[in-house]
Amino acid sequence: MIFGGKCFLRRIISLAAAAAMLVCMIPALSSCGSRKKITVWVYSDEYRRELEDFLRSTPLDLSFDANIRAVSSTEFESALNKAIADGEEIPDVFMLSPENIKKYVESDMTADTTALGLSVTDENYFPYVVEAATDQHGRIKAVGWQADPGIFMYRRSMAKVYLGTDNPDQVQEMVSDWDQFFSTAEIVREKSDGKTRMLAGQEDMLRPFLSSDDQPWVRDGKLILSGRKRAYVDYLQKMTSHRLIYTAEQWSEAWVSGISDSQSVFGYFSSGIGLLYVMKKACGGKMKGEGSYGDWAVIPGPAAYCWGGSWFAAYSGSQCLSEAGDFISLFTACTGDETRLDESIKYFRTTGEFAASSQVVSRIRFDPQFEDTFICGQNYYQQLSVAAKNISMRGITVYDSDIGGIFNTYMNQCAGGLKTPEQAVSDFRTSVKVAFPEISVD
Repeated sequence: MIFGGKCFLRRIISLAAAAAMLVCMIPALSSCGSRKKITVWVYSDEYRRELEDFLRSTPLDLSFDANIRAVSSTEFESALNKAIADGEEIPDVFMLSPENIKKYVESDMTADTTALGLSVTDENYFPYVVEAATDQHGRIKAVGWQADPGIFMYRRSMAKVYLGTDNPDQVQEMVSDWDQFFSTAEIVREKSDGKTRMLAGQEDMLRPFLSSDDQPWVRDGKLILSGRKRAYVDYLQKMTSHRLIYTAEQWSEAWVSGISDSQSVFGYFSSGIGLLYVMKKACGGKMKGEGSYGDWAVIPGPAAYCWGGSWFAAYSGSQCLSEAGDFISLFTACTGDETRLDESIKYFRTTGEFAASSQVVSRIRFDPQFEDTFICGQNYYQQLSVAAKNISMRGITVYDSDIGGIFNTYMNQCAGGLKTPEQAVSDFRTSVKVAFPEISVD
């Protein structure tokens, strides 16, 4: 279940790069005399550059030239609607996130992957990646590129002092479910005399706590506040009343500062992308002994969950569906072709990002290059591969981003003491009714 309207990937993009629309034509290497030109939309200049570099370096003969354009996720929907209305610069291939994937795979805008000549199954992809890309008729309408399984990262030095060990297996036993997580948070607070709290803010635990909820926000036109969501309100109240978490909003200065602070925050719910592009960048150093670098460990935590990730889909009205499939297959290894699989493996080895293809992951997960000194030599790829097997995205809907974002806003107010749990829930219902008058709110 995805919440907050601000997926992790999008937040990283907003922190790391301005999302200006840039266009660059990359000639694919090919011996063919003429190639079709396809337009590809991605969410950031960072992705644009990665794809461009990869297309320049691949030795494969491709069927297309790629016009790669960076369109921020916040502008994506309006930009796509305008392009279609104008009939100009409509993307043949575009990136999707957990926030918007259901909206587009359930629409007529995305092509069935079988029409692209692509093979996407649970055997070559992590099941939840396929699950999210499957529409209500059982058609797979997008192909997973990057997966972003969730993990829990904790400070080894704090664990050793407050819990008596920094061993990942032993610490995992202490946070293996939400009751254990609460009990351990109490120990951390007590042993630190209140100077250290388990988390920087409530948003960190919202996503993993609700990951096991397969109930949608809306069913048959009615708002559903499931038992699991109600349980979260109670759990949040319990954590805040016992002063076990801080009230910093994600990505705020206070939230980020806890990553490098020597004492204030015990751990963060994060992901592979979060480890590479947020935790490392904000830790205050580049080698052990500098800031919190080298003082972290990765464990599954109390729940399996998805933080972000990305998929590629093809526009159903494209005149270049074959070429669109060719582009997608190059990066996602979904054709069964060994050479293409090798190219995809090369990409993920180069970037260090976590692949949505279980075939790619199985080939490289034990590579020594993923034994990161930031986490004291743990292999983060192996950790993520274990987490990815247990994730479900059964409950995601087209409403997740908007309604989940409203819920998150009121939970922040509840955590900060601005509203009681009852008032937060009541105001949440009212806000949903205002935002979506077509939804029945009992």
